[in-house]
Amino acid sequence: MKRLILLIIPALICGMMFTFAGCKEKDNLDNESNKTITVSLLESDDYAIFEKTVILYEDENYLIKTPLYYFIDNINIFFLDDYNSQFNTLEKIISDGKTNDMLYSSSYFDKVRIDYVLAHFLEIGFCYFYDKKNENNIRQVVVEYWGYNSAPLSGAGGRKFYINNHVLFMETTDWIS
Repeated sequence: MKRLILLIIPALICGMMFTFAGCKEKDNLDNESNKTITVSLLESDDYAIFEKTVILYEDENYLIKTPLYYFIDNINIFFLDDYNSQFNTLEKIISDGKTNDMLYSSSYFDKVRIDYVLAHFLEIGFCYFYDKKNENNIRQVVVEYWGYNSAPLSGAGGRKFYINNHVLFMETTDWIS
């Protein structure tokens, strides 16, 4: 009985410490509505890891891509609500990756999720970002986490991605209450 008590008490103390630490961190986030971080991106696409590539975004100005294996390892967060869809999508990506050297993320995600896929890879930094007009790569993005609460139980928050001396590249709204 004494051994059981000696095991339970430290576990309870640790649990309380993590609970209070988590609450304190949450309070700090609520008080500071906007935070920014600078994310370093891949500096070159000459690496052997780009033998199989997924195009995350492309228009007349920019090209953003990531290696296929890294794309596969990181897409699970977009299927938190639907395991069957995750399995089918992952199976299709792997199958397409066996026969094609270049895949497009827009082939696997709907228009709503595709912006969040791009935002995720920009936020973690494991992508190559090429500026077609200036013919050079963009080596970092600044991510601003924004949020506001105007009344009890109302507000919104998300991320803004800036390139080249704070030019807004894209914005996502991640939550609305």
